[in-house]
Amino acid sequence: MTKIDNGELFDIGQTVNGVSKFIMINDKWYYFEKSMFREYEYDQDELTKIVKNVEDMEDVKYLGNVFDHL
Repeated sequence: MTKIDNGELFDIGQTVNGVSKFIMINDKWYYFEKSMFREYEYDQDELTKIVKNVEDMEDVKYLGNVFDHL
């Protein structure tokens, strides 16, 4: 995967501080907490590397783009 588009949702299959689902909005990662999402407060670049490196991370699942449903 070379580019992550705005609104793309991923489940990385492991939890980072209790969270496994992340969404890219305006070049920043956010995570879901209850019925809302919050900006990911840790290393944004490291999370991008995890998502882009799907060959090594078999658990990463692309869940779609939230804007495709509008």
